[in-house]
Amino acid sequence: MKVDQVRELIRVQSADNLTATNDHSITLEQALVTPRKISVIVQLVKGTRMEDQKLNVWLVGQEDSSGGYRIIMSDDGLQFGLAHSAALADEHVDFVGWYGDLVSAFLSM
Repeated sequence: MKVDQVRELIRVQSADNLTATNDHSITLEQALVTPRKISVIVQLVKGTRMEDQKLNVWLVGQEDSSGGYRIIMSDDGLQFGLAHSAALADEHVDFVGWYGDLVSAFLSM
């Protein structure tokens, strides 16, 4: 997907929900950011070992400017989920899970 396609998908999914508020007392409109590609780390269990795998996703929202939860979208636009980091500048962003659509991911923050 290209950034214009991502913006349009976000616009459609957020249209009637921009004022929805999550448990962190922010609205969906406040959480949305300019879409950009990021990598998140997925931790997999392989036998008795943990293995890290990078997943390229679109960043479409975040809890606040200091870090915390981030709303992500799969590269194909079919799933929205959450990732988390201790600080915004932290390059180690951990995948939390997929939550379906944009609003579901936002409300799960």
